Amino acid sequence: MNNFSSSRNDKETGQLNTEDLLQIFHGSVDALFIHTPQGKILELNQRALHMFALSRNQALELDFGRDFFAARAPLKKLPSLWSGLSQDRTFLFSVSARRPLDGRVFPVEVYMKKVSWSGREAVLTSVRDITRHKESQTSLRIKRKLLAAILDAVPIATFVIDNNHNVILWNKACENLTGVPREETLGSRVDSRIFYPGPPRPVLADLVLENNIQEICRLYGEKNLASCLFIPEALEARDTLTIRGIKKNIYFLAAPYRDMQSKVIGAIETIQDITDRTRVEEALKASESRLREVTANIPGAVYQYQVSWQEESGFNFVSDGVRWLLGLEPFKVLEDQQLFFLCMEEETRRRFQEALRACCRSDCLEEFEFQVHDEATGKMSWIKNKALSRLREDGVTIWNGVLTDITKEKTLEKMRSDVERIVRHDMKSPLIGISGLARLLLREDLSEKQRGFAVTIYQSGLKLLRMINNTMSLLQIEQGTYMLNPEEVNLVDIFYSLHEEFLPSAENKSVEFLFRLEDKPMTGEDKAVIPGERILLESLFANLLQNALDASPEGETITVSVSMEKKFCVVDIHNKGTIPESIRDKFFERYVTYGKHYGTGLGTYSAMLVARVHGGEISFTTSREEGTHLIVKLTRAEDRG
Repeated sequence: MNNFSSSRNDKETGQLNTEDLLQIFHGSVDALFIHTPQGKILELNQRALHMFALSRNQALELDFGRDFFAARAPLKKLPSLWSGLSQDRTFLFSVSARRPLDGRVFPVEVYMKKVSWSGREAVLTSVRDITRHKESQTSLRIKRKLLAAILDAVPIATFVIDNNHNVILWNKACENLTGVPREETLGSRVDSRIFYPGPPRPVLADLVLENNIQEICRLYGEKNLASCLFIPEALEARDTLTIRGIKKNIYFLAAPYRDMQSKVIGAIETIQDITDRTRVEEALKASESRLREVTANIPGAVYQYQVSWQEESGFNFVSDGVRWLLGLEPFKVLEDQQLFFLCMEEETRRRFQEALRACCRSDCLEEFEFQVHDEATGKMSWIKNKALSRLREDGVTIWNGVLTDITKEKTLEKMRSDVERIVRHDMKSPLIGISGLARLLLREDLSEKQRGFAVTIYQSGLKLLRMINNTMSLLQIEQGTYMLNPEEVNLVDIFYSLHEEFLPSAENKSVEFLFRLEDKPMTGEDKAVIPGERILLESLFANLLQNALDASPEGETITVSVSMEKKFCVVDIHNKGTIPESIRDKFFERYVTYGKHYGTGLGTYSAMLVARVHGGEISFTTSREEGTHLIVKLTRAEDRG
């Protein structure tokens, strides 16, 4: 190509010669064409040949406007475009390009400029393939729609603003609470008059976005302002507001969100109507105050003790009498359960704790006497314990008891008051905030300890979502009353979705997932279709994959092999860990777990229930040499008997 203007390499002027221009021309990342206004190609670079899959000779024989673009493209009318070009004017537009030989169509961005070529006017056209850009835009739209759908399913009023303070998400709960439809909010600032009378002012999300501490303190300093314990950088506040003409107690929580470079790009705020909760809290405080006033005059200590196999057992209430009886502060007993038992002799302590744990029915009366040594005076006191159990529907045993000092033969009349259960209902950290922010944190440069915390938060959020979705179904399955509503489910889609979900946890442990179908690597186009309910099947395999990930040694591979037999679909999940001998015989039983700090022992049990309702079964093999195979066998026929 010798048609570049005769620039010479003048070291004094710094001009480029033809060889330099050729290198720039062919080294461009965009496809470059020089052509006449009628479409005859005069020159093109290597990128253009590669983009359109042509040889140089093939390209020079084609018409640029007619052969390189899809139907109805502006370049089909090159002469008209030419008439609009001038030395000072350029065209930049997006259009669909087409490969002349195979007809493949792809999106491009076209830049056109009038140039001089070999002494005559020509057009320099740059063509950039924007396929990935379009895919990213499509993916972003899909993710935003998905996020909007998720937020609409969240019963907590939530909105999201961008870094220009404009609303980009406003969920259904927000519409219901404020009476303001999302169409009136999207793309503009939040109108503070929805919540506050008077002139417009920033809301908490605006101030958190700007990190305007001074204004935050001025506007919210007297409104129970505090840092959220569960979400970094989040602030919370409470206020009494009139919304839609009704006075409400409102709880605000706002936090910034960041991009992968840790730059703040917006903020999210939740608005909760806690009027009923506030009323309950006030009633509980009044009830507890009355209870303490009543029990303070009883010669002895009144307590309520909760025994649960799923939650932490301990005292719900201890009266002030424990101070005079055992020399303990009530609030310290509630904070540290062991203080109560450590004041007893070892044998008495064992008997007391066994008595509390042993009963699993209502109206069980437990009475016994024990001695307590007063280290200050050296005296021994006799204490009588009298407690009555109550079995709640959720399986939790409540002991309502009284301790009386019988050393001086004082008696205490049995206390007949219902101790209201203190409701631990903490909605301070919205579930969508926990999972979303934890996922964002995992994209950051964290220490190993920090990454471990973030992974735990992320896993806990996802587990809770899955438990909420499946609790009622699993209960009905367990009771034998669940009616399966099967549809065609592609297991390949489930495993691809779960792989994306478990990837942060696997990467944190340097574990790799390998998926195979019929002894071949699984691809997104593969099909492994069985009849069933996708939500339940996804829960089944999520529990088993979590089990495999927890058991797998670091740096190993977890292999998921799917085979489609005539009547059954068999899924083999293999990891290099082994099942401890102590739990092998009861591996699929409820509450069986081993060595997991946050394990509930329900994962394999619920997986077994889901497999059964789908007409299948789960088994396993385990050994030090082979590791563990969890084998799921699901029927391919809709009639399960």
